[in-house]
Amino acid sequence: MTGKLWVVMPAYNEEASVSHVVKEWLPALRRSYPNFVFLALNDGSKDSTQAILNSIAAREQELRVVDKPNSGHGQTCVLGYRMALKERAEWILQIDSDAQCDPVYLDRFFAQAAKETIVYGFRKSRDDGWKRLFISRFVTVFTFAATGIWVKDCNVPYRLMHKSCLENIVDLVPSDFHLANVLVAVLQQKYFEISWVPIHFRNRIGTASVKSYSFVKHGIQLYRQLRSAAQ
Repeated sequence: MTGKLWVVMPAYNEEASVSHVVKEWLPALRRSYPNFVFLALNDGSKDSTQAILNSIAAREQELRVVDKPNSGHGQTCVLGYRMALKERAEWILQIDSDAQCDPVYLDRFFAQAAKETIVYGFRKSRDDGWKRLFISRFVTVFTFAATGIWVKDCNVPYRLMHKSCLENIVDLVPSDFHLANVLVAVLQQKYFEISWVPIHFRNRIGTASVKSYSFVKHGIQLYRQLRSAAQ
């Protein structure tokens, strides 16, 4: 694995966790892959997330902060991908800003990336409760029913991707696609192949802005969008 790495991290109302996450990940990245840019995208937060990120960025040269109107988690990730690709990133690592993604797995991801172009974490165990586990499994089965493509953890936020597996994919994601991360995973599995690293998913810090029932509420919309986009 060579070339510039861009870390894409969306954040929405994560004032309780975002400082912890950035301060945990920066040293881990410096040890494992020092040629990186850490891109934090504030997705229209209504709390002090933006101010916290700006304060850290004033001290940490690898951190870049973008303040943008709210568009949702998936679309914010896609924007981050586009920005990284425009800046000639060779690899893009996506993580979340709620502290559930543990940097302890970084070396495993990078080792896998030496022979694969797409590496996702598979949440083999998790601390955030049976409801979230059920939702993840539901989205996986639901996605397979809509597309005929099996992605065993299609909404996992911990993913490492080579630019060659994103450059054309991002243009296939409609701007109104609600769970854009799911579609990206489906398209990457369809046109390439995802390699998996088992991970443990920690409890989040702070309160979830996306409630469990919202995944079910948007189920019909997701099904229709997946059917259309995956054809």
